[in-house]
Amino acid sequence: MYYIVQALIILILFSIQTTWLAVISIMGVTPDLVLIFVVFCSVYCSRTIGVGSGIVMGILQDSLSGNLLGVNTFSKGFIGFFFSTLKDKFFVEGILPISFFLAISSLFDGLIFYLSMNTVLDGEITTKFLYQSLPIYSFYNAIIGPVIFLVLKCTYNWLQLKTQYSFMNKAN
Repeated sequence: MYYIVQALIILILFSIQTTWLAVISIMGVTPDLVLIFVVFCSVYCSRTIGVGSGIVMGILQDSLSGNLLGVNTFSKGFIGFFFSTLKDKFFVEGILPISFFLAISSLFDGLIFYLSMNTVLDGEITTKFLYQSLPIYSFYNAIIGPVIFLVLKCTYNWLQLKTQYSFMNKAN
């Protein structure tokens, strides 16, 4: 059941990301639900799940985007590793810490995207991306992120409760 719910969450996130988020875009910038999910998994799950979710979600996002393959895999995987390493050193509860970490991860994700697209594709993205789109992207993720964190945290707690009770019932 745990894996079915996780697959359903991923399917819902990608469905919303690729279809409905264009409606609420600001200057063509939409929040990155995949990035928010990776940061959530990195903070609340083990390091293996944090890094694994970053790599898997990055590969899926690269496959669906049609852009340069590997950019999202690298950035999401690194963000998964970074936050799963730091989760024991910082208290990541509440709106402000979650928003701060999502803003930082969004900046890093955007910088990796910018640098890789400019080095591999020889400047296909203008520098306007750095001072116009990237701050909006970070702000947008920082605003939307705590709400999604709340939904994911409730789902995570429910799954923990269900799996704990299912193991207890099998033991009896």
